[in-house]
Amino acid sequence: MVPPPPPPPLPTDPNDPKNDTKDTDCDGLSDKVEFETVRDGGKTDPGQRDTDNDGLPDGLEAGVTQPVAGTSCSNLLLDSDPRRQTDPLSYDTDGDGLWDGVEDANKNGKADDDETNPLMKDTDCDGLVDGPTQGAVKGEDQNADGKKGANETDPRRFDTDGDGISDGVESGVTVSPDPVACANIFIPDSSPGTTTNPVNPDSDGDGIPDGAEDTNQNGGVDPGELDPNAGDASGPVGQVCTVNNLRPVTFQSEDGADLKLALPPEFTEVTQIKVGNEVKGLVGYDSSAKVAFLAFRRAAPAGATDPLGDEEELRPAINGKGALTNRTAQVFKTWDGFNAVQAFYDQSGASTDLKRRTDQLVDALVPGSTGRLSQEAAGVNGDFRLQALFVHRSNDSVVVLVAVVPLASVTGANRSSTAAFSSKDLSDGSALAQFGEPTAVQCERFQLEAAKVDFIFVVDDSGSMASSQDALAATANAAVDSLNASSLDWRMALVSSSYHFGTSWPNSGTIRRFTRNVNKVKSWLTSGSTCVNNVCSGVPTAPEVANCPGADSNGKSIEGANGGCSLGIAGAPNEGVLGAARKTIDDITPGTEPAEPESNLRARKDATLVVVLLGDADDQTQKDVNNGVENCGSGGTKEKEGSACEPVQTFINFFGSVTSSVTPTNKTGSLITVHGIICPGGSYCGCGTGQTCTGTSTGREFNPQAGGVSKARNAAVVNATGGVIGSIIDNNSIRVSMDAIIADAIGNAGYKTLKPPIGASLKVALSEVRDANVCNANNVPRSTVNGFDFDGSARTLSLFGACRPANENSQAAVSYQYWIDQEKDPNGGVPCQDDPDYDETEPDHCDDLLACNESTDACVCPANCNDTCGAGTRCDEALCACVPVIG
Repeated sequence: MVPPPPPPPLPTDPNDPKNDTKDTDCDGLSDKVEFETVRDGGKTDPGQRDTDNDGLPDGLEAGVTQPVAGTSCSNLLLDSDPRRQTDPLSYDTDGDGLWDGVEDANKNGKADDDETNPLMKDTDCDGLVDGPTQGAVKGEDQNADGKKGANETDPRRFDTDGDGISDGVESGVTVSPDPVACANIFIPDSSPGTTTNPVNPDSDGDGIPDGAEDTNQNGGVDPGELDPNAGDASGPVGQVCTVNNLRPVTFQSEDGADLKLALPPEFTEVTQIKVGNEVKGLVGYDSSAKVAFLAFRRAAPAGATDPLGDEEELRPAINGKGALTNRTAQVFKTWDGFNAVQAFYDQSGASTDLKRRTDQLVDALVPGSTGRLSQEAAGVNGDFRLQALFVHRSNDSVVVLVAVVPLASVTGANRSSTAAFSSKDLSDGSALAQFGEPTAVQCERFQLEAAKVDFIFVVDDSGSMASSQDALAATANAAVDSLNASSLDWRMALVSSSYHFGTSWPNSGTIRRFTRNVNKVKSWLTSGSTCVNNVCSGVPTAPEVANCPGADSNGKSIEGANGGCSLGIAGAPNEGVLGAARKTIDDITPGTEPAEPESNLRARKDATLVVVLLGDADDQTQKDVNNGVENCGSGGTKEKEGSACEPVQTFINFFGSVTSSVTPTNKTGSLITVHGIICPGGSYCGCGTGQTCTGTSTGREFNPQAGGVSKARNAAVVNATGGVIGSIIDNNSIRVSMDAIIADAIGNAGYKTLKPPIGASLKVALSEVRDANVCNANNVPRSTVNGFDFDGSARTLSLFGACRPANENSQAAVSYQYWIDQEKDPNGGVPCQDDPDYDETEPDHCDDLLACNESTDACVCPANCNDTCGAGTRCDEALCACVPVIG
């Protein structure tokens, strides 16, 4: 729409010598400037306040910030952002179909949050021009009145109806009308022949938002997706994905602490933790499940450069409020790409109330702070299970989140309690985001394929290991029960720490071969179990006897000591669990093809390989030699690694690293997770059953450390591969460690979601389950016995027991809320946010042509205005604006 002609001009005189002090039309430009300045397309009229009649005075459009000297115009409008200059000779500078005065509705020269940008055809970069449709180019404000009509999309909002799909994708747009300004923001429609309604979040009215049906929000109906135009909310999808059936979560956010937490609605008590007036974090409590938490942000502790260092430095403060035992820890990357550690501890406190213990932890970790839980007691005491998350966003920003729960409420028969899963969801990274991170809803259909896992146990068979082997044997039933309750197809094999040491030791070069027989696994680890008539003694015979090969005429067995039964403790004293693990992987891979018969001496190519180390001494594998060397050779002591061992990095290169994209050097070319039940960092081990090991004990094993800080080789490899680190210090620690290792293996083999879910929001349904009398297929419960579980660090979902799919054709559906990673500054706050030219609507955070220099945190003008000035204009770098060429 073209504006009407302007009113008749006021009389002016081009020859008046006083024109430089006159502003006849009160537009902010002197008559002299208007008579003499030639702009692209002509001159402004000194007698017309608004030459192009677009609603903005000529001076405002030209960037005037002060009146002409000597004039007194009461109605003068000045420019609050002189870099953002529109064309006073063109009523629609950006050509989007909206007059400049409609876009700058308050006539201040700046594109405010509630306005469109008169210098961008597509302010929100959704692929639709701000104004009416222009031929084949679709638009948003169809009547060009600057207001959102009932059936119009909003040119200021990328996704008008909030369904997760951009307006342009819903409208079938494939090409951006403003490709330069909208680079890396615009999303093209992958299937422009099908469109959805951009002003209706549920186009087909089936109760599921369009963006939850189009799970990658690309406009196409891809395999596994629902059709947002088909009304297909039936079966499992209808049970969990419709808006009324979503599982609710609440959000707690703190800008100063750069935290956003997703919590079950039962967390009705949440309080700010403050130091002075500065918010440092939050402390909360769920009175129904009896779960508490604290979350705060701080700078990295002195000397800590990663989350393992953060945990190691802060652990003593936690231990100061109650002795910690049974620590396990695991390195992973959070959904938004930060390095993190999840650590579990049991903490003493039998006479301490749950809420008071949580307050004590705030005292220890955020000293001098205020903000604690209410004085009303929780009514439950310890001992406690602490599930802690350490996220190292940067050396200036470390987030610590600790879930606190009575130990009895999450162990034994209560392992599948509400408290167990609530505390897990808090500490696995899925509940935590940076301040301001948005969320959306996702619905996914899937079929859970049976995954395969081949476990290789590498066990120290030296003289100090009898009790530890027995303790590991005692965990076998529970481990196998958990594996059998899942959908995993598992096998186990075992080698000793002497496997790669030639043939001089009883277990050298022999593999206790892959089996699914739990009693056979037990026999390998049970002291005194021997092969009698081809059956291992000392272990149960039901449900299956533990067969064994026995010894040959030379007393040697193809499966090692004791006829292939008990591993024994007659192995090499210079233990080499990492070397043994590496050689075993080399020997059993690349493995059998999926169509081949299984081999009990070879891995399966389509199975995930998982290594579990058990040893009280660190690895002493000699470099380039299949042998071990005491304390790693020259210069080594029990506390210091010598110079003759295989470098740890060589082992990391072989098994792989969760923080590196480099292909591992093992034959599979894939990451192999290594778990370790080993001597805890800073401890001494190997002195024998019932003995306290110290730095002066003569029986202590090789465990390098400096000043009480572990320098363990085994631990370095476990951490690099993302494995669980557990303690071999006593039988209970070994049990807790194996629980964590099996849970991790099951979790990693589950269905991997397409987005990073908030664990507390997951809801699952199936078309058919194994036992409908035990499991409600329409709303599968959270349970590792008969239900589902979610691993936030791996982003995987697993099904158990009666709730497993009835057959390979059973359909499953899951709904959840997920995080959207928009905050790119690890320290919180947006780059250049404190600069006076900051603009939150701009992708580079700065007004108009300015760009954010993140190293100086300042808005600066790019060279030559980034070559964006068109014909008849030049770059004024002082203004950082394209200005007309005068003359």
